Amino acid sequence: MTGVLYCPGMPRHPFEPLYRPVLKDAFHAAWAEKRYWPVALLAGITLTSSVYDIGGRVLNLFAVPTVPGNAWGMMWVRATGVWSQMSLGDTIIGGLKVFQLTVFFLLVVFAVMALSFIAQGALVYALGTRSRGRSPKLKEAFTVGARAFWPILVLNLCVMIVIWSVRALIAISLSGAIQNTTSLSYLSYIVAFGAFVVIAAAMIMIQVFALNAMILQGATLAQALERASHVLARHWVVALEAAALLFVITIGASVLVVAINMLLGVPLFMLAVLAATFQSKLLLAITLYLAVFLFVAAMLAVGGFLIELHYATWTILYRKIGEGGAVPKLHRFVRALTHGYRVPGA
Repeated sequence: MTGVLYCPGMPRHPFEPLYRPVLKDAFHAAWAEKRYWPVALLAGITLTSSVYDIGGRVLNLFAVPTVPGNAWGMMWVRATGVWSQMSLGDTIIGGLKVFQLTVFFLLVVFAVMALSFIAQGALVYALGTRSRGRSPKLKEAFTVGARAFWPILVLNLCVMIVIWSVRALIAISLSGAIQNTTSLSYLSYIVAFGAFVVIAAAMIMIQVFALNAMILQGATLAQALERASHVLARHWVVALEAAALLFVITIGASVLVVAINMLLGVPLFMLAVLAATFQSKLLLAITLYLAVFLFVAAMLAVGGFLIELHYATWTILYRKIGEGGAVPKLHRFVRALTHGYRVPGA
């Protein structure tokens, strides 16, 4: 298996690497469908189906992370210290308030995660059907995503459990490297991190391929995972090339955001100097709010485009290399005719 493939019907050079036309089509789709950038931001909340999570780990490879147990321990010591000085009634009332806040926080988190899972299905449906000549409405896309909520939820949970388990391996290796400053301990940490990158990248690809199989081909969750694993095993070189290019594009986009904000900072700095000269609090407040607005707007625009680019890349790639066989083609044809996009078991 090599990174150079030729798909019948593609009007391109037969020895052109497949990831080039795929990325070209993905760029076009992500730029043309700007209305789906907010959907992409929602889909990216869980940090799956893209290379953002892996990129962050690469950039912080040699950084010593904070230990969550120490933070929880400090919070518990402070809480017990305060509660020990309270009466029984105040302690019960305080405990009930903490319980209410915890339940409210969990409900908010679940609602945001649920919206993210629905957005994942909606984005895959929109990009998949768009590549077939249709441009679905947002309501239609969200309806399809909502119908497939439970299978997408289980799929995301499986991916998160695997990735978090590998992260635990990194934490154990890092703890050993800190306690035993030897070459072997540091080598084990690097090996563990390498395993995390490989497994996390594989799980991300499997997740998006499985989403395509469920949403566009009508596969069950088990069938989708089987098809996605089979596609990745056969075409892992092409997928790895696409993932590497997406990683480079993501880093380049981060640099671009910094450059854009630096350019925007010049006139904003001049406005701040002008406000200080005339001692205008109103002008200074307007300058600060404008700076925050422009920074957030640039981050959201680039983030929405990049996440949609990631999804578009994996969706188009799956169409090129993972839609073979009579059964997937028959399912795809029937679903396109009837518009009955429903995942079995949902």
